[in-house]
Amino acid sequence: MVAVMDRRGEVANLVLTRWGDLLNEISASVVDRDAAELPPPPELMAAAASTGLQALALPRQVGGEGVDPLTWGMVLEQIGYRCMDVAFPLLLSIRTTIAQLLYETGRADVIEGYVIPIAEGRCAAGTAYTEDADAFAFHTQIHRKGDGYVLSGHKVYVTGGLLTDVFLTYPLDEAGDMVACLVHRDDPGVRVTPADGLGHRTTAAGTVTFDDVLLPADRLVAASDGLTHAQRFLSDQRLWIVCAPLGRAQAVLEDCVARLTGTIRYGESVAGMKNVQSSLGRMYVAIESARAMLYHALSYVTAGGAEPIFDPVVSAAKYFVAEQVRFVLELALRVLGGYGYYGTPHLGRYIRDYAGLAVAAGTQDILEVNLGATAVARAGRV
Repeated sequence: MVAVMDRRGEVANLVLTRWGDLLNEISASVVDRDAAELPPPPELMAAAASTGLQALALPRQVGGEGVDPLTWGMVLEQIGYRCMDVAFPLLLSIRTTIAQLLYETGRADVIEGYVIPIAEGRCAAGTAYTEDADAFAFHTQIHRKGDGYVLSGHKVYVTGGLLTDVFLTYPLDEAGDMVACLVHRDDPGVRVTPADGLGHRTTAAGTVTFDDVLLPADRLVAASDGLTHAQRFLSDQRLWIVCAPLGRAQAVLEDCVARLTGTIRYGESVAGMKNVQSSLGRMYVAIESARAMLYHALSYVTAGGAEPIFDPVVSAAKYFVAEQVRFVLELALRVLGGYGYYGTPHLGRYIRDYAGLAVAAGTQDILEVNLGATAVARAGRV
């Protein structure tokens, strides 16, 4: 664990040195952009690519630096710590995961046409998966037509959808099997509109409709068992989506300490009151225990031990970190009192945005069920 914490210090310095100014620029406009529902400025997203951040975890063969999962998770954590806009690390992680999945197809046309442009920031990728239905009853359909395919349907929520150039899309074929295909935003019949949600107002979320979209055959990247393909994406994202929120929880704790130290009530600093110190202590325990579990899961993935479809260690880490982040934010509101409710534009936004962790990449309830089933199955093998 000492070596892991040493790496954390190195990564913190790396993020500050290479991208600290960029993260400050993104943070500077977040309050106004959240009110206007605007994503990070295009020139700053482009800077993330030109400075090597977008490609950091991608293979060197496509211009990346090939950092391992533990390092990438720590980078996302540090971005969350330093950047007040939750959209930025979320969009980074989604695009990186899509690029990695496409790279693993081994197809030169896919790598040249999509992976390298994503790594270089010339192509924004998004995942069009979510519908108001379970995966076996998706309404989005694809069927053969001549040498290609016709795609029809509707995906209700795509993170970054309004920015997306190419959608990694999951429809059902004539046999009811899920497939994975690539759909361009400018393909005739594709229509993207804003999506409303509880939070994430700066992620440019969208809905996408496919009206008899003609696709060439080479747009299919998984011609069968697309559900497994989708589950690989979701399994990866379970870890990445909680890294930055953990970093932000650390920043919230530090902000609480600073605010309460300078707040005087009844002639003494609020931070010196025992009940307040107890609350801050519980926040500290939540963050440190979540970090330990997250780093364990990241190290496990780095060592190649994780199952690609559903891994209990990865899923448990997502579940636990999400719960601790929620706990820290709610307790921050309690200890800050009125200031937390009306005196800062940030805490309420974090509470609203991170509420999405309860449903992202597998809801907390579903993870509980799946992890319980795993425990039962393992007990039967003892």
